[in-house]
Amino acid sequence: MKAPQFKGALFEYLIRKLLANCGFFSVQPDNIYTFERHPLFFINGRGAAHDADVLMEPPIQMPFGYPTRLLFECKAYDSKAGLPIVRNALGLKYDINEFEIVTKKSLLERQNNLRASYAVENRNRYVYQVGVASAEGFSKNAFEFAANNKIPLLSLEWILDTRALSLYRSIGQQLVDSIREPVSTDLYNYFKDRNPGSDSRHMDAIGFLEETKQDESSRIGYIISSLNKKIDSTYIGLLESGDLIFLFEQRPNSARLLQEYQSSGKLSAQLHYRREDPGIWYLSVYPHYLNTLNDNLQNVAEFKFYVPANIMSIWKEFNLSRTKSIDIKGEYFSKIFVFNKVGRRDLPVFTINLDRRWLSQVAQAEEDFSRTKQDENESGE
Repeated sequence: MKAPQFKGALFEYLIRKLLANCGFFSVQPDNIYTFERHPLFFINGRGAAHDADVLMEPPIQMPFGYPTRLLFECKAYDSKAGLPIVRNALGLKYDINEFEIVTKKSLLERQNNLRASYAVENRNRYVYQVGVASAEGFSKNAFEFAANNKIPLLSLEWILDTRALSLYRSIGQQLVDSIREPVSTDLYNYFKDRNPGSDSRHMDAIGFLEETKQDESSRIGYIISSLNKKIDSTYIGLLESGDLIFLFEQRPNSARLLQEYQSSGKLSAQLHYRREDPGIWYLSVYPHYLNTLNDNLQNVAEFKFYVPANIMSIWKEFNLSRTKSIDIKGEYFSKIFVFNKVGRRDLPVFTINLDRRWLSQVAQAEEDFSRTKQDENESGE
């Protein structure tokens, strides 16, 4: 087995497991619109059938529209994903969303105004969101194109610690060859397996991972162990704009606090960022009944997330101004719908509301600051 092939399968597994831990589940083939050619999974489009690296459905669907599915193209390259890759993802999105079966027979029947049947296939239809996951991040041009076309991006450096990321990058042919057969082949098939209960079908792979998960010298074991620790404290949020955000625990025990707060009723939140790294924002969550955040710091669940590309692009048009950031918070982060952990079937999604009292105070403080600066400038002339 070639190392790039093995490495790509591992990458897909990491992304799929991250989504699965937040309640997403793998799409099962219907053998017409989606089908398997082991170990690959395909989805039909207008021009061709496409290899779907990670194709999953959320735990709950919004009413009054077609159900949604999320497809991530996984690129385990040794360099940043460039513009052609993200542009291809946009083409894939159109190709699979606009695909429809129209037979020659149905076209001929259109000539008859009294035809008895519709000239479309009777089937379940979906809206597909297509994103790109990259092992090495994205070029500036790719990032800007994704922002303008609402293509979600996910980088491996967001979900692995520094050592695990370095070990993933170091996977080469020598490592793959060192894993004895039939274990290496079963590992590859396990990473590609999208079906429920896959552990029971890949005992060689599971045995290898169990043996190596505590072994500091094992690259594969450490990478997966690192991921498991990360995803246990990670949530996936959905903005009203349709953008996905990945919420990574920033303060210890934040994930535990968030689980506890779900039963307390309405959740409120504040958003902050640091000028030295404006692309990362911090979400502070607390029960609505708390009067002030500052008096209850020990009760705050804090997560960080990477601002979606299209929102970041809008902010950059205003030179990352503080005033515009306040507007963006109110417009795009008023409500965050968070997918719960896979074990919470009673509450697959919960809502975090932006604290409007706090936002008004911030807006007023910024207005007062701007007015003071203006007065100072005028008095100095």
